[in-house]
Amino acid sequence: MRGRGVSAMDAGPMRETMDPGEAESAPAGPRAPARLLEYKWGSFVAFPAHTTIALIDSPPVVEVPGSPYYCRGLIGWQGRWLPLLDLNALLRAYPEPEAPASGHVLVLAYQEAPGRPLEYGAVCARLLVRMIEVADSQRCELPRDSDLWPWVSLSCFGHEGHAVPVLDTRRLFAQPPP
Repeated sequence: MRGRGVSAMDAGPMRETMDPGEAESAPAGPRAPARLLEYKWGSFVAFPAHTTIALIDSPPVVEVPGSPYYCRGLIGWQGRWLPLLDLNALLRAYPEPEAPASGHVLVLAYQEAPGRPLEYGAVCARLLVRMIEVADSQRCELPRDSDLWPWVSLSCFGHEGHAVPVLDTRRLFAQPPP
């Protein structure tokens, strides 16, 4: 169904975005769940699982004149208008001239400050999102292909030969890039 959201609280539909045994094994010890998103071919980011709210299939996007280069426009979700960010454009520091359609959209939650109500934004998810588990022992250095990684990342871990930054949703949506 086009434009229909899948709630992260409803484990059944969100599980449809991954293979049955997809929660990938991590080294022994304390682990944290994360949602893995391939934002461009071969490049990944992760979000803390508690920040991922819904996965929407091809919602209509309303373009907003004068919006930042990395903002695709606005999408309607549960009676709200959410900014839709293109992570690839943000991290490259310029838009891709022939950017593909956004496909799926991942709705994310953030708080501007502790005690404040939740706010929401969305990112393009051209491929489906996977649930993984991450251990402290997987920590690694941030990739060096964007000057924005230190600003937008909470941490970074190694996964299947890739450095995967864990993104801070508050910085993505509530603070303009430096």
